[in-house]
Amino acid sequence: MPRPQPGGRSAATRARLLATAERLIAEDGVAQVSSRRLGQEAGQANNSAVAYHVGTMEEVILAVLREHGEAMDRIRAAMVDAAEGSPRLRDHVAALVLPTTRHLAELGVPSYYARFAAHVVSDPALRAPALSVTTSTPVMQRALRAVAAHAGDASGPAILTRSAMARHAIVHTCAEREAELAEAGNRSGIPGWAETGEILVDGITVLLAAPARRRTPAG
Repeated sequence: MPRPQPGGRSAATRARLLATAERLIAEDGVAQVSSRRLGQEAGQANNSAVAYHVGTMEEVILAVLREHGEAMDRIRAAMVDAAEGSPRLRDHVAALVLPTTRHLAELGVPSYYARFAAHVVSDPALRAPALSVTTSTPVMQRALRAVAAHAGDASGPAILTRSAMARHAIVHTCAEREAELAEAGNRSGIPGWAETGEILVDGITVLLAAPARRRTPAG
């Protein structure tokens, strides 16, 4: 069955399906959201609406990631350009991290994307395609290369583990903050996205700048 071309009611239906999938997965997790449930929650009487307008559930999830990724890359592009040539690791980490928190701030409260992303990258079947979508864009590749080039012991095996630690810090810290902000409503006392971003940048900079551990000779 051919997919509808973007535009008009088809585009609106697709957008509603993606937004609903984002919210449901954020609240309940990947395993609890089927195509049938998604269609019903999005107000679609036809059980094949998800397949017709988007595709499989994996394609729905990747489409949500791609749309948010494009928005973050628009912010990131200017930051990567501004940081180019800087000798400071923190400048390059900021260009990597802050587009995420600034985008989440633009979404308002409540938002769902950070919790959605945390569920998706924690799913064994979705982790690899999700990371491919979120890290393979030209802008993101520039940001990642700049961070790696300025990290401590950038050529050693430790950088791979530290990079994974940094990714977990960004994804799960943002998911927890998003949940806290959604629960708090207008109450104060919870750091906002600007402060959260700076805290993440500081922590990840320290993590990546730390010298490699010296191995003790055996025996």
